[in-house]
Amino acid sequence: MGALNTPILNLILLLILLLLLVLAALILVFRRRKKPQPTQASGPATPRKLLAGFLKLFGFGVVILALASGSLMFSENYRTLQLETAPAHQRVDIPPGTTLPLEEVTFTGGDGIQLAGWYVPSVNGAVIILLHGYGGTRASTLWYAETLVEAGYGVLMYDERASGESEGDHRSYGWEDGPDVLGAVAFIQERLGKEQAPIGIAGCSMGGQIALQGGIQSPEIDAVWSDGPGIIRSADNAPAQNVVHVLVKISNHMLDAMYVQKLGIPAPPPMIDQIHKIAPRPIMLVGGGTEKGVLGSEAPRLEHYARHAGPNAQIWVIEEATHCDGPAQRPEEYARRLVAFFDTAFELGN
Repeated sequence: MGALNTPILNLILLLILLLLLVLAALILVFRRRKKPQPTQASGPATPRKLLAGFLKLFGFGVVILALASGSLMFSENYRTLQLETAPAHQRVDIPPGTTLPLEEVTFTGGDGIQLAGWYVPSVNGAVIILLHGYGGTRASTLWYAETLVEAGYGVLMYDERASGESEGDHRSYGWEDGPDVLGAVAFIQERLGKEQAPIGIAGCSMGGQIALQGGIQSPEIDAVWSDGPGIIRSADNAPAQNVVHVLVKISNHMLDAMYVQKLGIPAPPPMIDQIHKIAPRPIMLVGGGTEKGVLGSEAPRLEHYARHAGPNAQIWVIEEATHCDGPAQRPEEYARRLVAFFDTAFELGN
């Protein structure tokens, strides 16, 4: 889910620092201007009285900080909510120079909407569903398609709901996308003319999260490749390692509630509460090892998911990658591992 980004987190921390400095200045001014003479009634200042005064001022400062930070967090989350639920329709053309025999297709998604895609028939009898990142289109999965088709696989790449040329009046950060994978599976089975066929799924970023959902919801999917998977709920964030991670978790909890109100549907279970259902089918969790400022790398989230998935989950951290850029950083190794993963899962022995 759209967590607070690094500039916003830095702004919150800067705001806290400024408020603390203002509070300290007010205390100094107050103590200099108000110098009451000791009386028999009040008596001289004692450490106990000074401590009580300090605690009152500190409590007041904490309340001000909480209100300011909460207001800023709500404002940022509201902006994020509007951006993430807005449709991302756009025309999707076959890029010039593409040699794949792409067929323009449509199929029915989970609630009857029509999803647009490209399909390439299989040579080895197996088909891989390819999913793009949030706000993207099926065109961004062409590298995966070319790699897999060269190895004999068929592919179905499609625009996720309310994206590209697919129908839908809003996006839902993956909350409503899982059932669409069932429509993709049904399309492939119809094209192959059989219900039992080797089907895999691969995606990056939001596509990686939806790929995991597809594996959870569809027993017909035999293997899941998930690169840089996003979260469904705040609980999917890895355990906090610093104060920024704590702020991210708090922000995501707030955003979860805002999504429920915006979409008018119950919140789905967190990924960590469902991912074990994919077992014993294999999962490959891929991510970047490069630190992204105070937010860190993707490795902790992969480990978080793998712990809940079970022994069927593998992890591959690409140290020089950040997010979904493994094919650019290590194209040959990435292609080799991708094909080998599905070959092994389907026992094809290519």
